[in-house]
Amino acid sequence: MSARAALVIAGLAFLTFFVGLGRPAITDSDEAFYAQAGREMVETGDWTTPRYNGEYRFEKPVMFYWLVALAYLPAGAGEFAARLPSALAGLGLVLAAFACARRWYDGDTALLAGAVTATSFGYVGWARQALPDLALACFITAATWAAFEALVVPGAAGERRRGWLAAAGVALAAAFLTKGPVGVVLPALAVGPPAVWRCITEGRSRGGGPGRPLARLAGDVGLLAVICLALTLPWFAAMTATHGVAYLDRFFIDENVQRFATDRYQFDPRPIWFYLPIVIGGLLPWSPLMLIFWRPLRGVVAGVRRVGSTEVRLVLWALAPLLFYSISIGKQPRYVLPVLPPLAMLLARGLSRALARQAAPGTGRDRLLAAGGTAAGLVLLLFGVAVARFGGLLGDGPLVAVRLASVLIVLSGVGVALAALAPRQRLLPAALAASTVVTALSLQYSVLSPPGPEPVERMAALVREAGAGDVPYGRYRVFVRNLLYYVGRPHVDLFTPEQLHAFLASPEPVLCVLSDTDLEQARAEGATAFELGRVAYLDTGRLQFRTLLRPDPATDLQTVVLVSNRAPP
Repeated sequence: MSARAALVIAGLAFLTFFVGLGRPAITDSDEAFYAQAGREMVETGDWTTPRYNGEYRFEKPVMFYWLVALAYLPAGAGEFAARLPSALAGLGLVLAAFACARRWYDGDTALLAGAVTATSFGYVGWARQALPDLALACFITAATWAAFEALVVPGAAGERRRGWLAAAGVALAAAFLTKGPVGVVLPALAVGPPAVWRCITEGRSRGGGPGRPLARLAGDVGLLAVICLALTLPWFAAMTATHGVAYLDRFFIDENVQRFATDRYQFDPRPIWFYLPIVIGGLLPWSPLMLIFWRPLRGVVAGVRRVGSTEVRLVLWALAPLLFYSISIGKQPRYVLPVLPPLAMLLARGLSRALARQAAPGTGRDRLLAAGGTAAGLVLLLFGVAVARFGGLLGDGPLVAVRLASVLIVLSGVGVALAALAPRQRLLPAALAASTVVTALSLQYSVLSPPGPEPVERMAALVREAGAGDVPYGRYRVFVRNLLYYVGRPHVDLFTPEQLHAFLASPEPVLCVLSDTDLEQARAEGATAFELGRVAYLDTGRLQFRTLLRPDPATDLQTVVLVSNRAPP
């Protein structure tokens, strides 16, 4: 059962995380930083200091750059390879949720936990981008689970306990090298309080006080610290030796303390409850089934049900990142990804129990499951309709594919609702998992990657053709990050109108990529610019919910122009 179930959820993860991973083009978002920096790491042979556009990039530690660069080694740089580390991290999370739920609960719960993790929209979306956040979530999940096994769960002793501690230490080091101190802070917040409480209760039960258990805990924490430092210090020491202590100040103060405690890196303030809808959306299409928590919660409040120790661990595991990031000033949706594995296990446990109750004679449809499943089906149906409306932004070429995707998503929503309303709801989990597969692949091969070269690829081809490999080119407020990846040589970043005018006034021939509105403004102010080509551009990497509800070509589509300060021959 265990091996077969593991293959089932690995197959689900393959469909949702890996199929079509090389589509679309690298988006004009942060993923272009990591995709390009990994390529420059391979090209320069410098595996210590990440670079982007030929300049040092100090914003994050080195782990994810290493993973991307390693993925490039077999066959060179490409979209699939750039995103492969994220997809593998997603697979790791699926297997971790499966293995942890099997160890703490049973096989049925484990299968459901793996399926929820493999088919939650949040994980599917981030597994298909070259960003470090899913890798960080994977390392944090591994570290938290291993630390719980070593320090909190009864029964671990001797070699087994030391093995869990070693695994936790390695995972903590990997998390630290992926995004810094947060990789250690989140597991400590989740595991620390129950570990201390266990020492206190153990001391009371033995009548000798908590001193001895606390001393043992201190030794375990010391071992974790030694392993983590042994694996992380060499890179930080190498960076300090190369770039001086100013690097440490830039990374630990600017990129961690200020990002957490100030709005320096975020222009729009976000409320303390910002992550609640993010978590619900990230768990779709499964999140409406959280209605089944109502029954046990009511029992706890009424005093007729006790919360089990496993549930306490999972709740603390989920609350640690949720509360930590909620009080942070700097909030980004992807930060909260470590919340999803414990929630998936809790949801899987509740769903497993609800389905098991239906096996009893005389037991009919579970009303909470029916309500949650119907709500999930309705969400999918509405999303399918929104996809059809969105097709108008993509032109006539992919319109048939978009409409087909819309129909498939709507049908999957209907299937989920029917499974939820059936007298026996055992097919509901399969319907939800299938709906995610259908939705992910339909979007991947229609909305996100229409046929033919994409706008950034077409613009890069225009730059290469006009520049003959050596004419300097700049970009102004468009293709901010990803153009470099496709042109294949450094560009000049232009941030202000003054810089744009000075660049176009160069005595030497130059090329510039900018929007048609900025081109009109520059010409009105006296700049000399001769158009060489243009492309229509929809930035799918930064789609907003409003775009799905009210797509408007006039505001959502952008025309990007390549110009030269010399008249074409």
